[in-house]
Amino acid sequence: MDGFLLGPGPAGRCDDYRVGGAVVHRTDAGWRMWYYCRDRAYDRPAPGTLGSGRIALATSPDGIGWERFDGPEELGSVFAPSSDPASFDASHVGLTDVTFDGRLWHLWYFGGDLTVRASRTRLGAVTGLGMRPGHAISPDGVTWTRVPGPATGGAILDYDPDRLYRAWPNAFGDAGGTIYVQTTSPTLDLGVFHTDTFVSADGVVLTGVGPLVWADGGRPWDSHGIVTRQVLENPFGVGRRWLMLYTGLDERHGRSVATADSDDGRHWHHQSDGPVLTAGEPGAWDSLGAAATRLVPVEDRLHLYYYGFSSLADDDSPRGIGLAIAHRRPGSPFRRVTTPDDQY
Repeated sequence: MDGFLLGPGPAGRCDDYRVGGAVVHRTDAGWRMWYYCRDRAYDRPAPGTLGSGRIALATSPDGIGWERFDGPEELGSVFAPSSDPASFDASHVGLTDVTFDGRLWHLWYFGGDLTVRASRTRLGAVTGLGMRPGHAISPDGVTWTRVPGPATGGAILDYDPDRLYRAWPNAFGDAGGTIYVQTTSPTLDLGVFHTDTFVSADGVVLTGVGPLVWADGGRPWDSHGIVTRQVLENPFGVGRRWLMLYTGLDERHGRSVATADSDDGRHWHHQSDGPVLTAGEPGAWDSLGAAATRLVPVEDRLHLYYYGFSSLADDDSPRGIGLAIAHRRPGSPFRRVTTPDDQY
């Protein structure tokens, strides 16, 4: 296993080069993991440093051992870029969240189009870098139908002119039917990553309510913003209503995972004096960072799935999906799982 819960797949499959961004659900029928991926022969222009391309699915009986699912889309995926060259997601797609409303699965994803977007970084001008969020629905989590949005190319939101993109959407809702959607919107030089909050009644027409607010001030590990987030009902039974796990950026753009809680979905309070998961040991496959997390409560434990990497370049360095487990109580430390039998 070597620390990977899921690494690159067999040659010729949609995920034979990159996998990342796992979204995990535990259902009555077993465990499901949706993740974005890219194959070595990916034939659309897309940012090389990202692993996004298509979205695939894996299943598991226990949340530890996973098998790839042979999906109906390109190269075994379950969701692929649009065939319409005018669509906002014609270049590549990735995901940040999957939710279930009791009847339908909802895919909260992002995509890049076939236009060139210039950044004020060493990346320069790149096709597909101007990413936007989208929404799709499914009765089974396998066959997806896009829900056209009001923004450019069918997206649900546009990016602002002074931001590089708007992507990495995540969603959560309350009993009154309000859907909260958070997005990531970095500056053109990727110096600071902003989290903006929107509300919606249908997941298609969204109204902005402002940026994420730290009610207790910022911290060193998130001084330059948040890349990805997951929000769920607080699993501890104490504290505020919502628990957020997020990938924070420090002044050197190091990535670590931390937690916060909130009662209103916009004003957040840090839960601890430091991150709950940091980069792995030097030389490890996740030595540069842990990101794109997904927390799943399991009886008396918490499973934390994450994307780990040892390089941000477009290279063959080890990267993939890992797992850390903690006891289900506030402040319990997470321990990486390195073999199928290595659990609490």
